[in-house]
Amino acid sequence: MFSNCPKCNTKLTPGEAGSGERCPVCGLVFAKYLRAQAGIPARAAPVTDALQSEPAQPGEPMQRWLEHLLYVPSRVGGLALFGRCAAFACCFVWGWRLYAMDVSTGEMGGSFMHLVVLPIHEAGHVLFIPFGRFMTVLGGSLLQVLLPLVLMASFVFGFGGSRRDNFAASLMLWWAAAAIIDVAPYIWDAFDPKLMLLGGKTGAESDGHDWQNILGDLGMIRRAHLIAGIAHKLGLAVMLAAWAWGAALLYFQLRHRGSGAFEAEE
Repeated sequence: MFSNCPKCNTKLTPGEAGSGERCPVCGLVFAKYLRAQAGIPARAAPVTDALQSEPAQPGEPMQRWLEHLLYVPSRVGGLALFGRCAAFACCFVWGWRLYAMDVSTGEMGGSFMHLVVLPIHEAGHVLFIPFGRFMTVLGGSLLQVLLPLVLMASFVFGFGGSRRDNFAASLMLWWAAAAIIDVAPYIWDAFDPKLMLLGGKTGAESDGHDWQNILGDLGMIRRAHLIAGIAHKLGLAVMLAAWAWGAALLYFQLRHRGSGAFEAEE
């Protein structure tokens, strides 16, 4: 059908298994590409259907999931692409700044990101009230991490008929990482409470410190600093994954630009 892949320009070997149907490098399905070029709308099948439509070969489900997560439109708008590059650069610099903040002093509490997650944190306490006291206390930290992950899933799978946008999903994963980093100083403070809470008192002056209560109930209050360090490193690991994902998507989109598919985003 093609001598070279129209997406990544990989040379295709005639007779090679699957080379007539999809690119072995970028995974472009040629039939879908031709339909798009002809202006024929094609509704993407859910990933679950794709995974169950035929017997899976060893490693094939993982490959399909990877293709799904690395999907980019065959036509990429120039303004949108440059905007995404700017957003990626901003999150990269900002993320390192957040991670570099001192966990032991609660420096994160003075950041703009903390102001973003704080109302979500407080809403989490209310949302988890039906699940008992422990979950009500944990719900604040839990919701500030779960909310961006739910938004990430909605962008990946297009819930409710919304358009899939893997790059937006990578930004949501970055947000979840920043929210985890934001929790770390709060955990650290549980052992020797000094951070000022919303009520104007420290945890030592009141019983309103979430992680004092959480770790106290679990009998792990003396391990607060260790757990805070783990949370801090976990936040960095998730952030690195978000950066890697976003960078890969931008790379594929820039390759689309090089192949001329740059007029309008699908």
